[in-house]
Amino acid sequence: MESDKMNAYTKTIKLTPLIYVLSTLGFVVTNAGGQISFNRDVRPILSANCYSCHGPDEKSRKAKLRLDTREGALLDLGGYRALEPGKADESELILRIESDDPDEIMPPPDSAHELTEKDREILRKWVGDGGEYQLHWSFEKPIKASLPETKTMNWTRHPLDYFILEQLEAKGLKPAPDSDRHRWIRRVSLDLTGLPPTPAESDAFARDTSKMALEKVVERLLGSDAYGEHWARMWLDLARFADTKGYEKDRHRDVWRYRDWVIDSFNRDMPFDQFTVEQLAGDMLPEPTSSQILATAFHRNTMENDEGGTDNEEFRVAAVKDRVDTTVQVWMGLTMGCAKCHSHKYDPISIRDYYSFYAVFNQTEDADQAAPVMPFPTAGQSAGIKEMEDRISALKERIKEKPDGFAEALAKWKKQLQRNPLWQPLKLLKMESKRGVTLSQAKNGTLSVDKENPEKDTWTLTLGVPEGKPLTAIRIDALPKKKGGKWRDKNVALRELTVEWTKSGKPPIALKLSNPRADFSQRGWEVAKAIDGKTNAGWAFSPKAAEPHAAVFDLVQPVSGGRLKVTLEQGYGQGLLFEKFRLSGSNHETKWLTPQVDPTRGLNQLFEKVEFPETRQLFAQLESVSQELAKLRNSLTKIPIMRELPPARHRKNRIHNRGNFLDQGEEVEPGVPELFGKLTTTGKTDRMGVAHWLMKEENPLTARVMVNRVWARLFGKGLVETEEDFGSQGLMPSHPELLDWLAVDYRENGWSMKKLLRTIVLSRTYRQSSSISPQSLASDPSNRLLGRGPRFRLSAEVLRDQSLAASGLLTRKIGGPSVMPPQPPGIWKSTYSGEKWKNATGPDRYRRALYTYLK
Repeated sequence: MESDKMNAYTKTIKLTPLIYVLSTLGFVVTNAGGQISFNRDVRPILSANCYSCHGPDEKSRKAKLRLDTREGALLDLGGYRALEPGKADESELILRIESDDPDEIMPPPDSAHELTEKDREILRKWVGDGGEYQLHWSFEKPIKASLPETKTMNWTRHPLDYFILEQLEAKGLKPAPDSDRHRWIRRVSLDLTGLPPTPAESDAFARDTSKMALEKVVERLLGSDAYGEHWARMWLDLARFADTKGYEKDRHRDVWRYRDWVIDSFNRDMPFDQFTVEQLAGDMLPEPTSSQILATAFHRNTMENDEGGTDNEEFRVAAVKDRVDTTVQVWMGLTMGCAKCHSHKYDPISIRDYYSFYAVFNQTEDADQAAPVMPFPTAGQSAGIKEMEDRISALKERIKEKPDGFAEALAKWKKQLQRNPLWQPLKLLKMESKRGVTLSQAKNGTLSVDKENPEKDTWTLTLGVPEGKPLTAIRIDALPKKKGGKWRDKNVALRELTVEWTKSGKPPIALKLSNPRADFSQRGWEVAKAIDGKTNAGWAFSPKAAEPHAAVFDLVQPVSGGRLKVTLEQGYGQGLLFEKFRLSGSNHETKWLTPQVDPTRGLNQLFEKVEFPETRQLFAQLESVSQELAKLRNSLTKIPIMRELPPARHRKNRIHNRGNFLDQGEEVEPGVPELFGKLTTTGKTDRMGVAHWLMKEENPLTARVMVNRVWARLFGKGLVETEEDFGSQGLMPSHPELLDWLAVDYRENGWSMKKLLRTIVLSRTYRQSSSISPQSLASDPSNRLLGRGPRFRLSAEVLRDQSLAASGLLTRKIGGPSVMPPQPPGIWKSTYSGEKWKNATGPDRYRRALYTYLK
């Protein structure tokens, strides 16, 4: 396809007001003396030149004059009205726009707006005809009109062709001849799959003279995996899909499984209403599947700020606003984001409407962090998990079946423990404290601080070691604090633990501790940090500080007799020192020694795990498989998802004055813009309710907007050129009745994307040659009448895929993580993360551009 001035993937056409008016009227107004349509002829003039000062935004409205409603135009402003229906010479609107006085003329000379003579003629005739208003065209429910009559009867192949032919004939034009077969199959292949046909496919189609030749090509293309990949790219752009989080650090984020979900949805031709519900509220469905929950990653593509010192609430609010703006823009083609700081200046959307809709999306758990996330295994990983879970279940069943001799052996072992318990308190012989703290030891070995603890301190305790069987491990029991007031922190921060052994006649030996384990450790303060030689962290146990806890450390060199010098470096912030604790030793094999708070509990299972031969082997297998399963689960890709807050934690919602989340005004309830009525589908004004409301037959925009997006990707521009703006600042559709016919047909056909595409690409309109005749160029240079076939630039992604396909290099692997194809050095610049672009090797170098890593 050769270049045209319009890029097929331009999302927003920005026009100055004057160009906007001229381009609109140049197409739709054929005779200023003919019948005037408010939507077609008048609204574009008022919207482009008047609404910024005399429109919906009450705060910016001047002279108390409102021109976007008939009531406002008829308002008595002190003896005069802007609009006197049927009396143009008495209407202040006409007097002002025709004035020669620079102090009176409207728009003011310094406003950057200026009416043309044709604009003035249209407004004068409109007022003279009665000054009737119409609801904006896109806010009216689409109607499937009867097919228009045409003079040429043998050209149309599909109902849509009648609408095209009618306008061409009205202009005295004829449709272009059909493209030759090689050009048509190339066009449809690129449009449906993003890949060119092979020479063999092209030649086979050229030779196929059957009546269904075109249909066979289209069915083959719609049935290929490449179809879903190509059309998923359109949706992923709308979903603001990227492999990184954005903002300053722009770190990596795993969300590629959502891309796979979109590809699969297009290939399965998931109905657009289901596609909508699962993405906006899949987590709220009854017993949602993992696939339906994965779909909610659509709205987790919002940016996250990993920079230190930022306010999570600020960026959570920014993400919610992005979801509001994106939802309305993607499904309804409206610029609702303009109303987050003030009421919309052009469309009837107030700031209250904005924050009512915001309230719908403001009840999810995410708060500028990765959580909540959900692991999503591949098919192979799922099979592996299932196999290991089955093995674990089987081993547990075998363990329940106690072998012969087990009960007798257990009883004998427990008697041995009565004579030699697993742990015995070590006797305190001496204590040294840098801050003068003293300890008392009870008969059960518990050590208690005699007075108040300082903020920080280092204690060195000298403890007796019994003679005989060597000591193999030591244990610290942290007992709950009872001293202090209600708000005193009951946590302990053991920042470093060291042990030294001395025996008469021998030099002191520093004992190395190993295999640290605790019943519970605070995040970031794991017990291993208590023996790492650093004092910036250690062992702590918030938020369970009010409970007893235990930690066990093995002695690399067991010792017998003599004395232990145990040094405890403690404290962090406001205190956090031991008040009651116990130091114990054990001369048993370390395999017996667990950090259970009550070491006498679980003895039966301990005996099974480490002593009795038959069960010991089963427990070893169970532990091995369990570790393997845990490792696999930890390796699973975790995708950010949406999750609704429980009702008790729902947030209050208020208007943000001037868009500032710190300046909150009047409280609002969840709802949709007043213009569109209320939610009634589910009885709840939540994400699920909004998803169903968007797909209701009464919603005038959703079907129109989606049909227009599809048309734009097939013809280079939409029937509504302003693809992202169906509001009053957007352009009128070139073929309004065709747009509505397709929208209603799309809905009536079960929201099937494949049926919609099949309808369009099999039409004679789509089949036309893109060659330009002198008459067509003169009458319709931009092809708004669609009297010739589409001609526009390929996107960068399709260009790359086409090159790889033509050279035979393209890798046809479907789905999976993003890849980094070769690129020149220096393009990838990560500011802080240290991440680098690692050129892919092997087949991954030649995957479709859809899978290229995106920032």
